[in-house]
Amino acid sequence: MPAAAVIPISPTCSALLADARRHGPLYGPGFSNHLPMALIALDRMHAPPSVLEHFTHEHRRRLVPAGGAEPVADPFALLGRHANYAGLERYFQDAVAIEGEEAVLSQWLPILMPGLAAAGFHAMIRLAYALDAGDRGELCAALAFWVLAYKPLPVPPGRTAADAGTIAARIAAAVGDTAGAGQTIAARMSTVERDPALAGAQPEAIALRDVAAFALSAFHASEDFMLLHTVTACHAFRRVGAYAEDGDAALRQLWQAVLAAWLAAEREGRHAAPTKAGWDDIEARAIRSPDDHVIKLCYTARTEHAEYGDVRCLEIAARAVGM
Repeated sequence: MPAAAVIPISPTCSALLADARRHGPLYGPGFSNHLPMALIALDRMHAPPSVLEHFTHEHRRRLVPAGGAEPVADPFALLGRHANYAGLERYFQDAVAIEGEEAVLSQWLPILMPGLAAAGFHAMIRLAYALDAGDRGELCAALAFWVLAYKPLPVPPGRTAADAGTIAARIAAAVGDTAGAGQTIAARMSTVERDPALAGAQPEAIALRDVAAFALSAFHASEDFMLLHTVTACHAFRRVGAYAEDGDAALRQLWQAVLAAWLAAEREGRHAAPTKAGWDDIEARAIRSPDDHVIKLCYTARTEHAEYGDVRCLEIAARAVGM
């Protein structure tokens, strides 16, 4: 598979990413380390070096060391084990040096796709950012993260003759209110992801545009952080999904995960509103934000707006920065 064109990141961003890999991918009760992704998003929004350096200084205070690297003989044995992150990273560094990035991605993405919601979608999102930046070190770190956090989400074999919104509404009525249980996205999703009602979740036909539109509509209606991550996950899938062996199966995996996250979210909240703000104004505010979620969302929203032309992308970004 030919690699997509990559616009180089700045030398400052590259150096800070390398330094950030001294830290592990998780911290606290299972929160994901957003520093690498936020740095790339800031760089793509043309933040000056001083902003990247200040953000790094402030953000890494909450992080933990990556730990020691035990040699990895069988990486498949570590799937979902939450162990030996540094060893897995070293394994992928060696594999990429020998086989090349495309070969490693083509081998591993079909394996990892059933767990694309790993760590609340963050492993897939981090890999998408690594691919966007063309940063080999980040690519290896993201693959290691995805392996250790891997958790497959079952996708039912049946198909339903209804669109995504209709399916979601029917299942929500059956499942009831499950919002707010658990500190992390993964914990909140686990409360609903195996509910019997999800057996009827898959439409007959599915397209990424439709899944992305569902996620955008849901987040536009409520600022819940679960819903934010469904938007950024759809953005990530556009970059990572190209490596799936079975594109339809991977897309159905995404829809099942987005639906589970939506069911576990606060679906009624502060709506985004029409805005007169432009992207340059929004990004100028975003790069001054200390909030990694705001930074990533604004980068995602502008990218998705360029892809789909949906004005709601502009509106969710404006809401995020207070415009």
